[in-house]
Amino acid sequence: MNNCIGITILLNILVFLLIDTSMSKNLNIVPEDPYVVLIALNPTEEAIKNNAVFSRDKGFWNLLRQADLIHDVSKLLLTDRAIEVFKNQKYSDKKIGFADLLPLVVETDSQKVKPQKGSAKQLLEEVPSISKARKIGLLGQKVVDAFATDFNLTKWSELAVIQGQRQFGKIGTIGDIEIFALPFPVNNNIPNKHIFYKLLN
Repeated sequence: MNNCIGITILLNILVFLLIDTSMSKNLNIVPEDPYVVLIALNPTEEAIKNNAVFSRDKGFWNLLRQADLIHDVSKLLLTDRAIEVFKNQKYSDKKIGFADLLPLVVETDSQKVKPQKGSAKQLLEEVPSISKARKIGLLGQKVVDAFATDFNLTKWSELAVIQGQRQFGKIGTIGDIEIFALPFPVNNNIPNKHIFYKLLN
């Protein structure tokens, strides 16, 4: 009887450890000497479950295709696209990397995610290959503002607004790297987002 209780406790501990490990996977994929690195805020629960970023719908991948950053990936499963594009470096003429600003913060509701001062610098220290990129695209307001704070770049609120449309684009440099503020690729009604993403070519 005592052995059964001990085994049950041990199994519960193992299950907890497995869950904890799975929820702290780092999905950042940045090759050596990338041409461009896309930086989002944090992984969603679905991304962790699928072991792949932007694995829920086609919007992100369609946007990269429209911006001529990648070739057609429509025949690939959504869960395979990040590995093929970012890790295996297929479907693009340029080396493209992807990173989350807060890779270990798993949260689907981005309103609950609050980057701390220093988080952008920490990311570049932890993933040194990002600093070898020629261009970095910052996806969404919180990522833009985190980098703006740490590296004295243009903030989201300082981007020009013309006829109600925020003007995305280059917001400064970090050394020789050009830094671009971009709208988040999905779940918003910003028209013609691909025009801004084309600036990364």
